[in-house]
Amino acid sequence: MASELATAFTDDHRVFTRGLSRILRALRRDDHATAVALAEELDRAVGPHIEFEEQVFYPILVESLGRDFVRQLYREHRIGQDAVGALIAHPRDKPLPASDRDRLIEQLETAMEHALSCGTLLSHVTSKDAAEQQRLLDRLEDIGRRGNRWTELPAGRGSASEPSGPPR
Repeated sequence: MASELATAFTDDHRVFTRGLSRILRALRRDDHATAVALAEELDRAVGPHIEFEEQVFYPILVESLGRDFVRQLYREHRIGQDAVGALIAHPRDKPLPASDRDRLIEQLETAMEHALSCGTLLSHVTSKDAAEQQRLLDRLEDIGRRGNRWTELPAGRGSASEPSGPPR
């Protein structure tokens, strides 16, 4: 039976991938107003999960996967965050120029690949003992109650010169 942590993490990733998929579909059919509205929804929905990954989950991954791998995870978050932020900032009633739309699609595809592959890293925490998993679940829930948007999270982590892990 899956742990509560695994269930919560998987549920969050399902929201993330479905949200990205819906935005991508809207962009591909040039439905800018819908893409902007969906980006606003995704921003609210996944902010706490992204914050948990960056503050709690990714530092755990450094131990087994290394700093370079984890830095790339942060970079992929920033790519998605930038795309969602750009969509939110775009007026709903104005179409996106084709070059902007194509760039956003590319960025959101990167975020989608990230979301799909990041979910496979869950065993790095579900292999921990029950007490540690409960502590991690408590952190996930605490962060969720704060309800930060994805676009409210610091954008500086994960650059080539920045160490991975929680903000300094």
